[in-house]
Amino acid sequence: MLKKIILISIIVQLSSEMNAQFFRGFGFFIGATSSSHRYRNLADLDPYFFAHTLPAPSHRSAEFLHYSGGIFAELLKFRRVRWQTEFEYCKKGAKERSLIFPWPIQRGDATKNKYTNIEWNNYLKFFINEGYFGNYYLLLGARLDYNISRSLSAYTAVANIIPKINVSANAGLGFELATYGKWHPFVEFHYNPDILKRKLDNVTLLGRMFELRIGLIFRPRKKSIDDCNAPKYRGSKN
Repeated sequence: MLKKIILISIIVQLSSEMNAQFFRGFGFFIGATSSSHRYRNLADLDPYFFAHTLPAPSHRSAEFLHYSGGIFAELLKFRRVRWQTEFEYCKKGAKERSLIFPWPIQRGDATKNKYTNIEWNNYLKFFINEGYFGNYYLLLGARLDYNISRSLSAYTAVANIIPKINVSANAGLGFELATYGKWHPFVEFHYNPDILKRKLDNVTLLGRMFELRIGLIFRPRKKSIDDCNAPKYRGSKN
C-alpha cells in the first residue's frame, strides 16, 4: 500500500512539473493579409486555337486584401525553441480580370476570387535575440486550411481545383515587447506560399499570402514557467 502511495505521489509530481514546463502561454491576434495567384499555361503560343489562353492564360493576379484573426498557445519547455499552435479565421484569394478576347489578349474589369478558411497552424518558434526592449523570433512551419466557402468569378475551372483541405508552408518573423506585466504585445510578419502545384490540363496554379499581425500573449509568472527548474529556497534547516 505504501509503495502505491509513493508511486502515485511521484506520478502526480512529475505530471505537475511537466505541465509547468510544457505550457508557456496563450494569446490572440488580428492581422491584415495580401494574397494572389500565379497561373502558368504550358502551351505554346497558338494564334489559331488559343490553347495558350485556355483554361487560363499565364499571369500573376493582383493583390486581394483582407483581414485575419485567431487564438494560439505556446508550448515546449525549452528556453529558445517553442511550439506555437493556433486556430485562425482567414480569407485568401486573388483579384482577377476575366479574359474577353484571346487574341490579342484583352481582359475585363477586376473581380475577386475569394476563399474563406479556418486554419490550424503549427510553427516551431526560435528566439534569435533577447534584448532589453524585447525578443526577436523566427517562425517556421505549416498551415492546414479548411475551406468553409468560396466565391469564384474568373478562371473558375482552374480556381476551383484548390481542394477543400489544403496544406501550405509558412515562414515568419516576430518581435515580442518586454513588459513588467503578464501580457506582452507582439508584431509578426508571415510569408505563406503553396507547396503543392495544382494542375488542370496545361495550366498550373500556385497561391501565396503575406500577413501582418499584431496581438497579445499572456505568460504566467516567470517563476512558474521560465524558471521552473531553478532550486527554491525553503529556509534554513537549523
